Amino acid sequence: MTLERRLWAALLGTVLIGCGTGSETGMAASPQGQGGMQASLGTAATGATWAAVVAGAAGAGGAAGIGNPPLSGGTGASGFDGAGAGGVSGASPTGGASGFGVPTGGSSGAGGMGGEAASGGGGAGGTPMTGDATPTIPAVSGECPSFVDGTITFMGLSGIQIIAGAKPATATAPMVFYWHGTLSSAGEFALMASDVAAGVRDEGGVLVSFQNTTGGDLLSGTFIFGESDFALTDQLAACAVQNHNVDPRRIFATGCSAGGLFSAAMAARRSSYLAAAAPNSGGWTVPVMFETDYTPALMTVHGLAGLDVVAVDFSVTSATADMAFKNRGGFVINCDHGGGHCGGGPLAGDIWQFFKAHPYGVKPSPWTTLPAGFNPACEIF
Repeated sequence: MTLERRLWAALLGTVLIGCGTGSETGMAASPQGQGGMQASLGTAATGATWAAVVAGAAGAGGAAGIGNPPLSGGTGASGFDGAGAGGVSGASPTGGASGFGVPTGGSSGAGGMGGEAASGGGGAGGTPMTGDATPTIPAVSGECPSFVDGTITFMGLSGIQIIAGAKPATATAPMVFYWHGTLSSAGEFALMASDVAAGVRDEGGVLVSFQNTTGGDLLSGTFIFGESDFALTDQLAACAVQNHNVDPRRIFATGCSAGGLFSAAMAARRSSYLAAAAPNSGGWTVPVMFETDYTPALMTVHGLAGLDVVAVDFSVTSATADMAFKNRGGFVINCDHGGGHCGGGPLAGDIWQFFKAHPYGVKPSPWTTLPAGFNPACEIF
């Protein structure tokens, strides 16, 4: 059984439990609280506006499609609406299932499109989204910070830690946004992403790690970060491109746990300029609308199913993001290190190698197979 089929089985057979406010441990204690969510196939969400994932009717000769929940209650959104790539080969006896797309609200999930033959060939998915190969960097608005090592207050938010290398002579430097886990701190990257930080510094780039938030929401699972924080990342990226010779095509995100959820969400919500993301015990617990039709590269790192669990199973949340990105035509790597929660620190060197090989707009990926020496826990999804 292929990795993708195993992840489909895990996704369809697992009940995803959303989270209320408070720590990740506290989430499990309050599934009915603010932002709480319980969702399984065909079961309505409780304690929040999120509707359940709904199973679409079977397509002609194909497996059933999967609808997405809308962003504010109601019935499931129409399944993939032509945005998916080809269906999973051999997913049903009479053809593969079609891909699924971005939630747009409205009717329940549509059925999967039929496979081409009874031999189990792939279903007819939508055209993959390749998008504009040029990133869109926001305009600088207001005062920029100095990109030197230290902790700053920027746009009224305190506790933003910056690691910066020497400014290069030309626009070649990388930039990484790191997002920490619940009850952790901005300095977490030193443990979880040390090789990424070292690589950024060596190439004259900038790493930014937030301690606080301007307003948390479910994009981070436990409300420690939220959509409004992207107004700050927009300006930090704009300033770094303008003042520190950051290459606009080399802006990335990673993080652990709630920060892993948020880094995967950032890849969608800032697909206009984020080249790639590598969540460590992250992924998606809720559907996330992509900002543009471009799909960043994604590398999910997680532990063993049933073991990498804090209120949700992060092998499942990783699979959810993997499938969403792949079915938009994105390049995806899935790494199951077999350990527990946020155990992906030893793969930081592999994450850095992945970032370096996947600047914004590279299509297709230069990796048809993983490079020699890449962590054996990883597979192209």
